[in-house]
Amino acid sequence: LQEPEAVLAEVNRILKPQTGFAVISFSNRFFYDKALTGWIERGMRERSKLVVDYFRAAGGFQDTDDNDAIRVVGGGTGALSQLLSVGGLGGDPFVAVIATKQ
Repeated sequence: LQEPEAVLAEVNRILKPQTGFAVISFSNRFFYDKALTGWIERGMRERSKLVVDYFRAAGGFQDTDDNDAIRVVGGGTGALSQLLSVGGLGGDPFVAVIATKQ
């Protein structure tokens, strides 16, 4: 994705307020020759944080201290999950970052 903030800003524009939500999901599988260097160099936890940062940069998505409406769900962000997947013992970690429109 070349311009994630612009894409998420457009997604936000077409969502209904407070009921619309966007989901960005990914696993640890990708094509090295097609992935951006910043994506390759990050682990699952850092990639999740990057996607959360993209939602925040796009603006218009709920993000409060009491009830964080931008949330990460799924496995694969822990050190053990990442280690097992590298060794071929774990499954394919799946993470979804969900953001609700303000």
